[in-house]
Amino acid sequence: MPSRPIAPPATPPRAWPARRYRSLLAAALLGVAIGAAAGTIRGDLFRDERYRIQVTKPASWHFVPGEQASSRAREALPEGVRSGQASAATLLVAVSEVPPGTPTRYPGRVTVAVEDLTGRPGVETLELYAQANLRTLGNLLQEFRLEGPSERVRAGGVAGLRVEYSGVVLRPEGPVAIRGVALHFLRGRTGYAIAAVAAAEAFAARRATLQQILASVSFLP
Repeated sequence: MPSRPIAPPATPPRAWPARRYRSLLAAALLGVAIGAAAGTIRGDLFRDERYRIQVTKPASWHFVPGEQASSRAREALPEGVRSGQASAATLLVAVSEVPPGTPTRYPGRVTVAVEDLTGRPGVETLELYAQANLRTLGNLLQEFRLEGPSERVRAGGVAGLRVEYSGVVLRPEGPVAIRGVALHFLRGRTGYAIAAVAAAEAFAARRATLQQILASVSFLP
């Protein structure tokens, strides 16, 4: 059953503020993150033994290893995040509709990122963890809004929260309106932020494929 919607910031920001962002997992909800980890890619399956998670992709989409994806993503982030004014999240892998390095305005993508929450206050429950990252996402996006209520989901027996959102991200080539789906999971003191994002005008056409990738996420015992 859907839970109550997670409230967005009271006043959505209209410009990129020069402030300390609380978590780069919010950047992962934009389809980007800093910091990378090594998992294993075999065909259409990505598996990470350390964080006990796996995801599969459609044959026509492309895995982007965390190290490569995070390096390219750094340049797309606001200066306040690029300069290290945030706690680091770890990008495990990205799934992109175009091959790495292909010039395109804003391709559909799914990102899987994790964060060690040990010692981080205010994120003791799944709900608080999701709320904290969505508030930060509101600082990274212009015209941020939630597109409907949050819903409870499960992946491999692990409880999570799912919510759709929209906003505008500033890129060197100009602003891009986006739509996305954010999944949050909490396993012990490890937080998982999984996002499926596309340009707003392409989101409806990509929705089924993005949902297929999200549905493939599984937590290993």
